Amino acid sequence: MFLAEILKNHFRSVAIIGMAKNTGKTFTFNQLLMEGQKRGLKLALTSIGLDGEERDSLLRHKKPPITVFPGMIVATAKQLLLASRLDCEILGTTGAFTPLGEVVVARVLSQGRIVLAGPGTGHELASLKEQLAAFDLDLLLVDGAADRRSLSAPLVTDTAVLAVGVEAAWERRQLLAKLQHLLTVLTLPGLTDLGALECFQAAQGETKLMVLSAAGAVHSLTRTEFAASDACFYGSQLTEAKYVYVRGMLTDAVLTKILGSAARPASFTLAASDPTAVFLGPASLQRLAASGIELRVLRPLHLSAVTVSPFHSRYGYAHPLRLLEDVGRLVYPVPCFDLRLGLRYVPDKEEIDAVPGC
Repeated sequence: MFLAEILKNHFRSVAIIGMAKNTGKTFTFNQLLMEGQKRGLKLALTSIGLDGEERDSLLRHKKPPITVFPGMIVATAKQLLLASRLDCEILGTTGAFTPLGEVVVARVLSQGRIVLAGPGTGHELASLKEQLAAFDLDLLLVDGAADRRSLSAPLVTDTAVLAVGVEAAWERRQLLAKLQHLLTVLTLPGLTDLGALECFQAAQGETKLMVLSAAGAVHSLTRTEFAASDACFYGSQLTEAKYVYVRGMLTDAVLTKILGSAARPASFTLAASDPTAVFLGPASLQRLAASGIELRVLRPLHLSAVTVSPFHSRYGYAHPLRLLEDVGRLVYPVPCFDLRLGLRYVPDKEEIDAVPGC
């Protein structure tokens, strides 16, 4: 079963994120919902921002509706809850506001369709997650973002599922190249040095860059100092550096400036706050690898599974088994599913034959 990949690790919350718009994110969300319902799990549902619309606001084609069942708990904007005409019991308010009203928590008492518009930020989602803990839930499902730049949901939940579709790129090589790059960023390992982790997490205010030497010396730059200087640090500081932490966005330009501060490539670990802060292109990642510099994050993201969608709004359908094989091989050992066909990629000597597994 698809849901089994999440439950076997005792995760209690999961965010479904999309590689791009219309890559099967809502379908994946509904599949988890339906499997949870069949298992008799106590479920709570919400989203980051607005999702579940009748028609997608960008490409204007039908999206799968979100159907809820009696006993489920939903956290959505008040106006949308009223518009659903569902019988429900209001359990509380959240203090998180959307253009459609405050996000309220309600227990559904009748079956029907609903639009989810939950908290708009990771901080608000974390607060909601804490609030829902009082209801002794088995699983919280969060309809997450369809863009890495706003992936706050999977950093708050225990794990994530990534929806991959040919809508992101119809050409096979381009799709796999994009997926490889995204996967590299999303699965960046966490910083394991507790001393360095504590030091960097304590950074406040305008701090942009911190260098921690093996001897424990700390050098830092503010955002203004970083922007004004041609070189971040003296070469000796980077040569002696054990860790270099970039607070905020880590871009190609920031990386170039850091590496340009050293007379020769230094041997240090580069750290970012989390995968959503990493905006490095493939060439920059290759440059780091060639320099022997390891890239890590303070808050890593856990990925439980990947789903595939062969549908493209302009070109129709790609070959589903080939897509499952291509993506499954690339993301392995992360489990990969085609939920519409009920297939799971299995790596063996006959890799083209996906077998039933969900």
